[in-house]
Amino acid sequence: MKRFGFRSVAIAVGLAASAVACSQREGSNLPALTSLSGESRNETVQAKAIEIRGIGKNTRLDGFVTAFMAQNDVPNAELAVAEAGKITFSHAYTNPAIATSTTERSTIIRLASLSKAWTSAALYNLISAHKIEPNWKVFHYLGITKPLPAGAHVDPRVYNITIEDMILHESGWDDSVSHFDPTFRMRQIALALGLNHAIDQTQEVRYQLHEPLQEKPGTTYAYCNFCYTVLGMIVAKASGMSYQAYMTEVLGAALGENNVLISPTVGRRLPNEVAKYYNPYFGRSALYIASKRRYPWPYSGDSLLNEIAQGAGGLATNADSMLLLMNHYIIWGVGTPPPLGQYAAREGEMPGANTYAEQLSNGINFAFLVNTNAYAYGTNPYAFTSLQRSIEVTLLYS
Repeated sequence: MKRFGFRSVAIAVGLAASAVACSQREGSNLPALTSLSGESRNETVQAKAIEIRGIGKNTRLDGFVTAFMAQNDVPNAELAVAEAGKITFSHAYTNPAIATSTTERSTIIRLASLSKAWTSAALYNLISAHKIEPNWKVFHYLGITKPLPAGAHVDPRVYNITIEDMILHESGWDDSVSHFDPTFRMRQIALALGLNHAIDQTQEVRYQLHEPLQEKPGTTYAYCNFCYTVLGMIVAKASGMSYQAYMTEVLGAALGENNVLISPTVGRRLPNEVAKYYNPYFGRSALYIASKRRYPWPYSGDSLLNEIAQGAGGLATNADSMLLLMNHYIIWGVGTPPPLGQYAAREGEMPGANTYAEQLSNGINFAFLVNTNAYAYGTNPYAFTSLQRSIEVTLLYS
């Protein structure tokens, strides 16, 4: 395992973060989803009806996933497992009662915060190549130092925030205190700036410059989506290509994949992308600023645009590609995979997607993706965490 000389690197499961979406979740004391015995007869029938395609066999894992899907109205899902760097199990699940497309192993699904793992891998490459250094000040490097609105006061400490601070979620901004995460306030920012169109990345960054710091940069952990939007911009500048081009032409190509793509917020889905993202809520759009119509949260109604969030939560890929990434890079932090006896994990959640990837202490890796998070607002908000625990226990001890 190789890592750079950062102050600290988090490799523990379940690091808590304040943001509901694109975040880690804490749930170490929750019970595992262990059997179908508590289901209603209807749920049992639904679980048996779920279609499964793929390679490898593990009826216990299939049982956990199909029960989870039936109990929580999950349309599409993927679970893949690798041992010693080789994919040994990769199943695509379709709930025919509600899904609008069939899941294949090649189906790509929005990653939410698992996108940050791809950004971190790119940073590892660029730091290794000495194209950037962890102690560089991010806003000076990007050449973005003038706030919006023009003339707004900026805490001078903002300009001292480094690449390392952002990697470690120690920017000094804490949205659990401020209740302002620009990642999910893109419409609000556009209106505050008097725009009748969507903001771009630079406008988001310039607006955030004047937001008050809650801590001194480099001192306190506070989960930060915005940090990884900025780090995605660092990847683009340091590589001399767009963030998407780096994911496709450099990182994805090195792994033998070409399916790591920014999922369009609205409009037609990408080739092989799941047909629909499911979430029960609606809001005014971050894209159509002049419109008062309410749009589904997964399609700009949550005030998020994937094309801007990019490095924080804009990517889509499949579970197999997540495992290929995890063969070479740590899933949380910037470095190579953890050695035997240590583990690393990351969860992603955004309206219409929930994802999880873990490098277990016994050397087994797994990734699980679904195209809904509607259950997070219902009577079983910890269903996804319970499923994680069940998969972990099976792969560690079976």
